Amino acid sequence: MKKVLKVNFLLNPYGGIDSESVKFYYEFLTKDNEVLKDAKLIFKKEKIKTRCRTCGTIFESLKIVPQCKKCGSSDLYVSFPEDIKIKSIDV
Repeated sequence: MKKVLKVNFLLNPYGGIDSESVKFYYEFLTKDNEVLKDAKLIFKKEKIKTRCRTCGTIFESLKIVPQCKKCGSSDLYVSFPEDIKIKSIDV
């Protein structure tokens, strides 16, 4: 039976999920599971995707940007990622 060594998470930089809470619950829920317990949990902030409605430029950032980096327009569509998702699992 293989063992999970590492779980890589992506977090929304503006989401309400705290990495310490995820660690706490993961340890609690996996303490009796030999495959899952003691895995290293890695958390990275996922970038926010923004598209300029004026020139169509798409860019990514960890912060909300008030205007287009290319044309200066403030007519932007901001796409927020999910609060948390698993990017990969290493076994």
